[in-house]
Amino acid sequence: MKLLRSLVWLLGFAIVAAALGVLALRAGWGDSDAAAMRVKYGQSPAQFITVDGVPLRVMDEGSGPVVVMLHGSIVSLHEWDLVAQRLKDQYRVVRLDWPPYGLSGPDPSGVYSTPRVAELLAGVVESLQLPAFTLVATSNGANVALEYNLHHADKVKALALSIVPLERPSQTRAVDWRIQMMAPVHRYLLPEHHFRWWYRVLLKDTTAPGFEPTDAMVDTLFDMNNLPGAAKRQARYIEANTKVFKAGDAIARTAEQVRVPVLLQWCEQDTVISQNAQSTVRRFTNAPVELISYADIGHFPMWEQPDRFTNDLRKFLVRVNASQAAEVAAVQAQAPQGFVPPAPDPASSSAQYR
Repeated sequence: MKLLRSLVWLLGFAIVAAALGVLALRAGWGDSDAAAMRVKYGQSPAQFITVDGVPLRVMDEGSGPVVVMLHGSIVSLHEWDLVAQRLKDQYRVVRLDWPPYGLSGPDPSGVYSTPRVAELLAGVVESLQLPAFTLVATSNGANVALEYNLHHADKVKALALSIVPLERPSQTRAVDWRIQMMAPVHRYLLPEHHFRWWYRVLLKDTTAPGFEPTDAMVDTLFDMNNLPGAAKRQARYIEANTKVFKAGDAIARTAEQVRVPVLLQWCEQDTVISQNAQSTVRRFTNAPVELISYADIGHFPMWEQPDRFTNDLRKFLVRVNASQAAEVAAVQAQAPQGFVPPAPDPASSSAQYR
């Protein structure tokens, strides 16, 4: 009987402690400190550029032909850290956190959608006075890249996309039991807070078997997604995207408007996106597409196998920039002495690419 009473007391104490913990987290006690995160992640070479009232964290490194990189959902510009390190010796690599992710925002307009992000990207390009560039993107960042190309094709000389959600992401894929177990907790009790271990499980669940995320990868997700109000802003973005996917084929049709060289670095272990490689290739009806498939890589190729991924991307960049240089040289060779040719049209350069 004494043992039973002790167990009841322990159970009651555990329930009360858990309830107090939930109340504390709901009150914001587990939120990341925005000022502290700016200190931790906002040091040089990071800078903040304000576009249409939105503070945007940008990294601009290296020199050479410009490469602009767009991360996917939940993550930040740090998704591209390992690739940027490998490219900035020969390229000017520009990355940004696009709202509602990372340290950028909030957006005073209250609008969180793919078209809005494309507008903000255009502002960054204008602020940095970037020449035509190769746009590298993954996951929902690929949707932003296609939307940006739709309105600013003169600035995009090539697209390199790794995860391309032209269709609504899978709603039926197998999900780690721990994530499933926490789903009702986050839906009803902690909608604005996820634990650090949850992000580690998420990364394990969306990458190829055997991949071990580093502490730095997990920390960036935990730190930035637990900023005050981040979850609500992200929910608005996902809601806006879901409406577009449900309404029709508008997102997929943006691929049909691409007329520059496209590299698809297809990851066959990715279970998040629904469509297959060939159906995606067929969407790019007006562009030359190079497809590279990786049988052993999941949703985060830039983290899972950065050397292999970057080497293939670098080869593509070399070909794209060589093609552009050849165009300029051909014009100069035929022009009168002293003539300065205009910048090459990215659309026309695609005809030269094979």
